[in-house]
Amino acid sequence: MLQQINFVKIFFFSFFIVFLFSVGSASENDQERISDDIMKIAVELKCLECEGQNVYESNSNFSQSIKAYIREELKKGKNTKDIIHDLHKKYGDEILMTPPVQANTYALWILPFFLLSFGFILLLFKLKR
Repeated sequence: MLQQINFVKIFFFSFFIVFLFSVGSASENDQERISDDIMKIAVELKCLECEGQNVYESNSNFSQSIKAYIREELKKGKNTKDIIHDLHKKYGDEILMTPPVQANTYALWILPFFLLSFGFILLLFKLKR
């Protein structure tokens, strides 16, 4: 009888230990997923306090608050596009590392190619002479 009681105690104790480790493992996986998502989003956003640095690489107060905001929104269940859209709406095009192609930014996208082509044609004419 005493052996049966010890066996039951050991069984429940081991079951409890396995349960605790599985819960801890699930939360660690969830934390890793959130950290990966934070990195993916933060790389696409520009730090408004730093010159040319993205939010992920920067340690400024602004970047820290944006990372905390992203973490909270991910915990609420928002997806990447929604979070970026919300931040874009709040801070404008300046927060995006790659500005969107819009009617008012066509010149920014086309002008470098035009200038490069013009320079190449000018160089060809100079070499022919």
